[in-house]
Amino acid sequence: MSKSKQISLDSKHYSKSPANAGLSSTSQTIASLASGSGLAAVSIIRISGPDSFRVLAGLTKSTKSIEPRSMILASIIDPENSDVIDESMLTCFVGPHSFTGEDSVEVFCHGGPYIVNRILSVLYRQGCRPAEPGEYTRRAFLNGKLDLTAAEGIRELVEAGSHQQWLAARQLATGRLGQYIQDLRREIVGAMAFLEARIDFPDEGDTQGVALDHVKERVSSVSAQVKRLQDSYSNGRVASSGLMVAIAGAPNMGKSSLMNSLLDKDRAIVTDIAGTTRDYIEERCIVKGRLIRLVDTAGIRSTEEVVEKIGVESSLKLAREADLVLVLVAANASESEQKFFSDATKSLPEEKCLRVVNKVDLLGGENLPNGAMGISCTSGLGLDELRDEIAKRVDSYVGQLTEEPFVTSARHMEALREAREFLDQFFSGLDEGLYEEILAFELQNAVRSLSSIIGDVEHDDLLDRIFSEFCVGK
Repeated sequence: MSKSKQISLDSKHYSKSPANAGLSSTSQTIASLASGSGLAAVSIIRISGPDSFRVLAGLTKSTKSIEPRSMILASIIDPENSDVIDESMLTCFVGPHSFTGEDSVEVFCHGGPYIVNRILSVLYRQGCRPAEPGEYTRRAFLNGKLDLTAAEGIRELVEAGSHQQWLAARQLATGRLGQYIQDLRREIVGAMAFLEARIDFPDEGDTQGVALDHVKERVSSVSAQVKRLQDSYSNGRVASSGLMVAIAGAPNMGKSSLMNSLLDKDRAIVTDIAGTTRDYIEERCIVKGRLIRLVDTAGIRSTEEVVEKIGVESSLKLAREADLVLVLVAANASESEQKFFSDATKSLPEEKCLRVVNKVDLLGGENLPNGAMGISCTSGLGLDELRDEIAKRVDSYVGQLTEEPFVTSARHMEALREAREFLDQFFSGLDEGLYEEILAFELQNAVRSLSSIIGDVEHDDLLDRIFSEFCVGK
């Protein structure tokens, strides 16, 4: 069926038996709610697969035809009793000119749960099956409509709750990173072509005249660009996953109270008993429009109690891993508490520590230590200024991102690390005068690592893991 041909809505044009019978899951027709669940003015039901138009014809009494990529108003009926379920808008897409690359239909119906569920039940009786999480995007990937980075970007766009997440997701969804990786692959393949010429035609004078310096120059350029991508990960990770902010302090300094204040809800247990928090608590939240990962750690103090000691060690480890550490001391803390905590946190880089004095309402007008911010979780004093400072820290990472592609995913980062390792082995082999076959082997492995980023994967379980994180309608 060509793109320009009209699609008939007359069920007489289609077989009455489900066309999906006996077919593999990838060739079955699927249907699911593509918009949010619950009450809504309008909901969107998406149908995709070879039987889409036959199923649509069974939903309507209309004998009209519909132009692809246009919309018509039609009555949606239940074939079993001819009940008119809803008056809906319909649009059709003829494969490969659709998101999934398959014949597809979208039904825009009223968003009441009863209407949505009844239409879906009719579709399933007509031969569709419910879509699995991420199955529409997976079909788009398998049909060559987008690469794996763009598919991951679509998921992140759907989940984006802040400008920084949108920024990170958009560069993936638009294919910018995928195209950049493709260009790097082509450069390595081009370098391999020179080596292959020397291997396959060793007796030809013109092939032996191909200087290895040219190959080295091309691979060096790729290696430098791979390193630049690796270096962008710390900024890209903050954009995509949020700034990791650890709250560290001795017991009873108000760490849990500060966490609850920043979250604007009671998430951590607050008591006067020292050591209440034995393990860390992590929550994502939006601060001044920026995404952060807020971690409340166990109180850091000298202790022989086994469980609490493990909690203290965990707290120090989390503080070292964090992007920002709120080093919290209460205004009424004893000198011994302050000294032990100060000694315990000496190893933390100064630039990622923000010293915060809680319970400043107890200071009685005394000055704060140099460089410290004063707050009171009870009165709210200074909390807005603290939020401003956290937002600035997020911007210091995200603000370094440019229009150049950057890395946001640990999966991508691992593939780049592998690729760089193979490229380094290529340079080592070149210096040692190894055979061209060995040099080409290292480059081939580097290409394979880069290819895994955009979707040339050898195991379906990786695809299953990636697409299972999507919502059903995508």
